[in-house]
Amino acid sequence: MYTHNGMDRVAIFIDGENIHYSAKHLNMRLDYLKLCSKLAAGRRLVRSYFYTAVSNQSEGKIDFINFLKLNGFSVVTREIKSFNDGDHSTRNVRGSLDMEMAIDAMDLAGKLDTVILCTGDGDFKPLVVALGRKGVHVEVCALREMTSTELIATADVYTDLASMKDDVALAGAPVVPREVRNEMPPSDNEDFNNFKTQNTSFDF
Repeated sequence: MYTHNGMDRVAIFIDGENIHYSAKHLNMRLDYLKLCSKLAAGRRLVRSYFYTAVSNQSEGKIDFINFLKLNGFSVVTREIKSFNDGDHSTRNVRGSLDMEMAIDAMDLAGKLDTVILCTGDGDFKPLVVALGRKGVHVEVCALREMTSTELIATADVYTDLASMKDDVALAGAPVVPREVRNEMPPSDNEDFNNFKTQNTSFDF
């Protein structure tokens, strides 16, 4: 049985779109540095990964990504492709980063005690099972309404993002009421406490 230990080596893998829309559902702007610090919970955070799709029109999002990189995150991106349909309309197709996230987690598994997956996507259930076979403790953090029940059942520990809202919201950020549908749209820094938090969230 897993015992919480301050010497445990932890890596966090954040599904950017999933967690971003979860934060929107909660009507909050999420501070990703606070999120990582809260999830690490005093353990040794050896790596934080952030996965997201980008387009050449995402200038503000690029600034946010650069901020994450400057503050210890490994950011993995995939370009949003635009296609013209037969009726001359344009549609955007987001490339999935699930494979990259799974490969990175498996590559690091031998050097970690705990993997924390910030996603509610049930497609990651096989990854949780595979990590468990390697003896890695797996935690999942996401919004309950947007999290697969099977993923919750497979993980060693599940944390509802809503339960952490007061601890991981961007300090001083105004809460803007917005209509958010329940369905999802298509789709070694060890101490984050010293970083300024005014720009650690971006509404992309």
